Amino acid sequence: MQSTIKKILIPSNIVNILLSILPISFIAGNLAINLNIVIIIIFTISVYRENILSINLNLVDKLLIVLFLFSFLTGFINSITFSENSNFIFNMAILKKSFFFSRYLLFYFIIRFLIDKGIFNFKYFFVSASFFSLFVALDLILQLLAGKDIFGYLKSPRNLSGPFGDEYIAGSYLQRYSIFIFFLIPFIFKDRNKKYLLLVLSIFFILVFFSMLVAGNRMPIILFVLMFVFLFLIEKKLRKYSLIFIFFSTILFIFFFNISFQVEDYTRHFLDRFYELIYFIFEIIFQRKDPMMTNTYIKEFYTGYAAWMENPIFGGGINSFYFNCLKNYGACSTHPHNYYLEILSEIGLVGFILLMFIFFKILQMCINSKNDFSYDFNKNLMTPFLLIFLVEIFPLKSSGSFFTTGNASFIFFIIAILVSLSKKSQNN
Repeated sequence: MQSTIKKILIPSNIVNILLSILPISFIAGNLAINLNIVIIIIFTISVYRENILSINLNLVDKLLIVLFLFSFLTGFINSITFSENSNFIFNMAILKKSFFFSRYLLFYFIIRFLIDKGIFNFKYFFVSASFFSLFVALDLILQLLAGKDIFGYLKSPRNLSGPFGDEYIAGSYLQRYSIFIFFLIPFIFKDRNKKYLLLVLSIFFILVFFSMLVAGNRMPIILFVLMFVFLFLIEKKLRKYSLIFIFFSTILFIFFFNISFQVEDYTRHFLDRFYELIYFIFEIIFQRKDPMMTNTYIKEFYTGYAAWMENPIFGGGINSFYFNCLKNYGACSTHPHNYYLEILSEIGLVGFILLMFIFFKILQMCINSKNDFSYDFNKNLMTPFLLIFLVEIFPLKSSGSFFTTGNASFIFFIIAILVSLSKKSQNN
């Protein structure tokens, strides 16, 4: 018993336990995410101290430092404005948001350090992400069948929330974390009959796909399928399964579409919004006129565009979209529901170009790495993170806020992993 406790208390094991808690932190909410990140940062710094400074900075590291400095600078400048009587108004909301946003840069370098030094044990994280994805999927099905989930959250007439209470983000959670199931299972079944492996993978795919459909989050379903499309494009050995996957997914969707009024309603509603969005873009780009505000998403996209136009070069500062929108439109969402419109409106064209160049360099590093799909756990580590990154930065989607706790922590966590694994692969 004492030896087991001593083994758990080894610093590297404590760090990996904290990292494995991340998937459940995203279920528990922003407070749990922030608390977990702060503990990871403080514990790693206190244990490894000056060793953290031994990281050799690459171009992406340096560009991220510049991006965060620029974000703080533009936030500071935009926090100081003139009122009608020429007195300074110090907008603490924008300044505080810009300052506290820097914690994600520190978190990024902590993850970089843990991977570079071989401390991050990915097996723990894969198991944790897979387990809690299955938990969310099964909880959604329980809520659908019993009318309430394991925590007592009641079924909504239109969407299901599962363990997320009054937040309808279960589909997004599954889209981000369930991919690890399909990489962990081949590792577990590596010495067994491949027929059983294919059967098990198919069962889990149906489970996750169905859970996402009943959750009612339309965009995560599309991104989930898109991840597998990217997988077939990236990994040559899997391309022979692409037609089977397309056929299988199509049959599943048609089946659920015909037996569930809820799924049919979601689909028709999504297609209507998609056509309206295409027409909105056409009006903005080609007709150069104010578009018709046919639905909430169109209004949010347009207000994002309008907020960017107020300060197109440097942006209005992090968290400024709401204030700029409120000033012009009266009632607004906290963000324009698209990463790129939000980035343009809050850190301007300069910040946008800088971030796009960072994304490009990350993809270039991944392509130049020696990664290959294999049932060898050490060779396929990068692939699920790359798939997540590709759909996370996919421009044609509605999304949450890029700068909020849940999204920012997840994005910079994925970026840190990709940069570190790419660097390791190139060095090897």
